[in-house]
This record gives sequence, structure tokens and C-alpha cells, in this order.
Amino acid sequence: MRHFMNYLIADLFTSLRIARFSGITCISIFLQACAQTASIDIQAQLPEVDSSSKVPGFLLWSSLELEQRNAQLGRSIRSDDSSRETLADYLTPAGSHRFRFIRRDGDGLPEQHTYIEDYVYIQSGRGTILVGGEMLGRDGDLGTDIIGGWRYSVGAGDVLRIPADTPHAYLVEKGDHITYVLVRVPAFSGDIVQDPDGQAPKLEPDGFGLWRAADLEDKSRAIVARMRNDGSSRETLADYGIGGNSHRYRFIRRDRDGWPELHEDIIDVVFIQSGQGEILVGGRLIGESNVPDSRINGGTRFSVAAGDVLHIPAKMPHAYLPAQDKHISYVLLRVPAIAQ
Repeated sequence: MRHFMNYLIADLFTSLRIARFSGITCISIFLQACAQTASIDIQAQLPEVDSSSKVPGFLLWSSLELEQRNAQLGRSIRSDDSSRETLADYLTPAGSHRFRFIRRDGDGLPEQHTYIEDYVYIQSGRGTILVGGEMLGRDGDLGTDIIGGWRYSVGAGDVLRIPADTPHAYLVEKGDHITYVLVRVPAFSGDIVQDPDGQAPKLEPDGFGLWRAADLEDKSRAIVARMRNDGSSRETLADYGIGGNSHRYRFIRRDRDGWPELHEDIIDVVFIQSGQGEILVGGRLIGESNVPDSRINGGTRFSVAAGDVLHIPAKMPHAYLPAQDKHISYVLLRVPAIAQ
């Protein structure tokens, strides 16, 4: 593995019991949370993308690496039919700003996170997400049953948003699996701004978002007709926070090199949807962010392609560079940076 974790997140299981919810058998697991030590330098806990990359804080999980990690998780399935690992963690008291990689070979327990929004990229497999309704038997973030709710089929390449304090469970039929990257984001507080160029999906429950892989592929082809003079086309998929800043999903296609960017208080989480090329990260931004004639002095290039997942920390210069006669399309999640 190219990435190295500087910490271990341990799950302590104190009891198991069998429960049945919504006609599906599940294992109810009561977790004891591991205490985190105080006064942690949160940036120091992020692994580097590569021991030789010299770009601390930048993370890239290639589609090949995620597939290898998925295979490894498949060999270590727990008694609750799941296996998981932490990809990166800022170790905040609320457990936000955390990147998890989870595989489920069976139905998961109901979950409900009061102060955390879940943003999800389905890496492989298929299943159903049960979302909304009322969670019964709650013990911390887990429960035993969900009454009511809505069911949506999900599969590889889909992107989801589960609002805070919303019951949900991943359901997997026998013989199938579902593996996904989970990004835990602190719940937005305040009035949600509806960006005029992108309305959230009209799905139940309110605030739940689902963008299917096939729809994103269609979108990548359709927005070519709206290509701007910088060789890019984009639209806002949904704005769940302050317009243009955090808690925002965008879909962007680039047919030629993008202008260098730098965001003072925003972390970019990127799911590459299609195409191939490079991303230039680090170094020093010469000029202003996202304007013509600016450039990056120095920096390091990394190859990117469909299925890759990236983490670009705040204050880091970066630019997308499509391969010759190729394009790069990606879903961009804007996450609020942690105040230092």
C-alpha cells in the first residue's frame, strides 16, 4: 500500500444479538468508542500519498489500489458481514473529516449520526440503501430496526449524500457485496442556500441525494455543449451549505489544462468519474487562483483516471491536466477546512 496510517482505530465489540428489521436479518452490535487523546495535531495525523511524494496532506487512492483494498477487505469479513478500514482521519472530537473504506457482504445495522453528514462513493458491487423513517433500539449511532423509510438501489460509480440525523442502512442480497468510500463531514448549521445553477435532487427524505453512475456519464457528454473558454464545463449538483463554499457537490469536465486553483478554507474531495490525465499539486501558486496566466512553480504530478479518489487539503495549489485528446470528468465535494 502506498498510504501509511499513523494511528489505529479500534472497534471494541461488547455484545452481539440477532435482530430482524424490515424483513431482513441483521446482527446488532454495540460499540464502545475508543477514547482519543487530547491535544492532537490534526494535520500530522494525515498520511502522505506516497513516502516519496513530498506533498504532505495530499491523498490519492487509485481505482487499482481501491480494488486491491476491496479484495483484502473481502478476506477479513467480520461476524456482522462487513470489513472496513480508515483511509485518513483528522481525529476531530466529533469524528468528522474522516475517510473510511467499507465493504459489506450482508445487511448492515441501521445508523443515525446526529452531527455528521455522510458523503458516499460506491466503489464496487450493488445493493440497496434504506434511508429515512424511524430508527428503533438506538444505542449511540446504531440501532436494531428502521420503521418506514425509502429504498433506493445503488451500484458502482454512484454518489450519495445522507443528511445528518437521518436513519439509514445498507442492504446486500446473499452472494452480492457493496464497497464504498465514506467521507464524514460535519453537519452544516444555518440556512441552506439553493444555488441557482444546481438544485438538490427531489428525493425522499428531504436532503438525501443520489447521483447514479449512468446519469453522471450522460452528464459528462451533455455538458460538452456548454464548454467555457478555459476548456471546462461544470454544474452544481447540489448546494447543501453556503452557496459556492462548503457542503457543495459539483460536476466538472475538463478538455484541456485547468487554471491553477487554491482554496484558503476548503478541502476538495474528488471522485474521478471518467477520462484520464494528471493532477499537479503542491509547489507555489504564482498569480491568483483560478485565473488565466497564473501558474504553479514546482509541485508534483500524479496520474489520475476513472475510479480514483483524491483529497486536496486547503491552501494547496493544484491544477487538472487532461491527457492529450482526452478529458477528465469528476464529482467535486467541497468540505470545510478545520480551523487550526
